[in-house]
Amino acid sequence: MLRSSVTLARKYLSLAPSHPPKYWTDPAPLERARMEYEIEVAGRFLRYFPELNLQGKEVLEIGCGYGGSAARFAELGAKRVIGLEPFQKPCKEARAFVAEKGVSGAKFVVGLGEQIPLQSNFFDVITSYDVFEHVEDLEKVLDECLRILKPGGILFAVFPPFYHPTGAHLDTWISRMPWSNVLFRCETIIKAVAELLRVRNDGFSPMPMRPKDRLWALNGATIRSVSKLVAQKRFSGAELVLSPLFSPKNSKWESWRMKYYAFAFAPLRYVPRLRELFVNRMVLKITKSPGNSQ
Repeated sequence: MLRSSVTLARKYLSLAPSHPPKYWTDPAPLERARMEYEIEVAGRFLRYFPELNLQGKEVLEIGCGYGGSAARFAELGAKRVIGLEPFQKPCKEARAFVAEKGVSGAKFVVGLGEQIPLQSNFFDVITSYDVFEHVEDLEKVLDECLRILKPGGILFAVFPPFYHPTGAHLDTWISRMPWSNVLFRCETIIKAVAELLRVRNDGFSPMPMRPKDRLWALNGATIRSVSKLVAQKRFSGAELVLSPLFSPKNSKWESWRMKYYAFAFAPLRYVPRLRELFVNRMVLKITKSPGNSQ
């Protein structure tokens, strides 16, 4: 790796520096849970699936965070919501939050999507928002989803492609500059970020990278790789829709002042290579076939 490329990446990232928000570094009790709840009340997830009726359903939320959205799903009539999260701390806070809200029927389990510690053929619905780009092995997670869904059950997932403008997920803690992982190799970004963190010296460090990660806690899922994955026979009930970068479903839409000309960018989601750069979210829906007892 050329030293000059690392220097250039460092200068690029420094054009719009970003620092971790206080709710990451020093959160108030239940702050994250309340934030998630309010966002879900506004329809963050369900706006992508207007047909989804949770009434009376057994629901699993993969990547439940601090329990805000699980609490909201329970309020919307789910028979039971089980939230899955890989760490104990958010699960503990999620339990406290649903207790504070007086929400019954929401439980939280520590575990990984690649090895879900729950019984087969049980859930009517699986939901996941902005999580599938973070799992270590997406194929294993989808297989686990098929295993625990009832025949006829449906997975509803929303997540950004890796080459989305902020797909490198650096914007909340080191740099707001877009498309950094398009302009630079991942290895270059890793070195440049390490140097920036040494200079900043504020004690913050990202999560350690796992063996398959492209960047910190990112598996590198692209539209192309996900399309190829769900085209396999066992995912025959799959629908993949590409939500354009500039649309009402993008929370940054108004701030980007695209209200009157977003339509001009919408066709880019159909252009094979450019779509990786101009799609806001991949919207994935997989129905488990009645004959699939996996």
